[in-house]
Amino acid sequence: MRSTRWRWLIFVLGVLVLELVARSHLMDVTLSVPPSRMITELVEQLTSGALTPDLIRTTSEIFASFALGAAIGLPLGVVLWRVPLLAIVIEPYLLAYYVVPVFALYPLLIKMLGAGAAPITAIGAIAAVGAIASNTLVGLRGIPRVQLAVARSYRLTGSQTALHVVIPSATPQIFVGLKLGFIYSLIGVLASEFILATVGLGYQISYHYDNFESTKMFAVMVLVIAISVSVNWLLTLAERRLGRYRGTL
Repeated sequence: MRSTRWRWLIFVLGVLVLELVARSHLMDVTLSVPPSRMITELVEQLTSGALTPDLIRTTSEIFASFALGAAIGLPLGVVLWRVPLLAIVIEPYLLAYYVVPVFALYPLLIKMLGAGAAPITAIGAIAAVGAIASNTLVGLRGIPRVQLAVARSYRLTGSQTALHVVIPSATPQIFVGLKLGFIYSLIGVLASEFILATVGLGYQISYHYDNFESTKMFAVMVLVIAISVSVNWLLTLAERRLGRYRGTL
C-alpha cells in the first residue's frame, strides 16, 4: 500500500513539474504543451467522435495481435519445455527475433494478406510471439525438480500435476511474458500505422506531427499511454487473482 502511494505521489509531482515547465516556456514551443491542455484536447476529440474510428481500428488490431501472439507463444513455450531437443534448435531464433526488423516482412505480409488491418495485426502478433514463448519457457524451466518428483511419487495425473505444480510455479514468469507481449503488440501496431496506414491512433500521431499540431499529437499519445497502463493493470490484477486461487489449491 505504501509503495502504491509513493508511485501516485511521484506521478502527480511529475505531472505538476511538466505543467509548470510547459507554461514557463522553458522548452521549445512545439514541445511546451501543458498536460492539462493535452487532457482537455483528448476529451474534446473523444466526445466529438473525431477519434472514434481510429480508436476502434487501433484497439482491435492491438488486441487481435496480442491474442494471436498469446495463442501461438504460450503453446510454443510449453512444447519447447517438453521437447528439450527442439528447444535447443528453436531458442536461438526466439532470442534473435528481438533484433530482427519485423517491418521488413511487411511487403511479404501484404502479398499474403492484402492491404489493410491484416498485415498490421500480423506484425503485432509476430512482435509478441517471441516474448511470450521465451518467458513461458523460462517459467516452466524454473519449476523446482523436487516438486515434479513429489508429484510423480504421489502418482498425480498430468492434469493434476499441471494444476497443482506447473501452473502455480510458472505463472509469474508467464505473466511477465504476457505483459511484454502486449507492449510489443502495441508498439508493432502503432509503428506500422505511422507509415503504412491512413487510419488509426498511430496514423493520427504521425499526421499531427507532420502538421505541427503538437497539442493534438500529445493528446493521442496520452490515450495510447492510458490504454497501455490499463491493460498492464488488468494483467497484474489477473495475476494476483490467480495467485489467490493457487493458494486455495
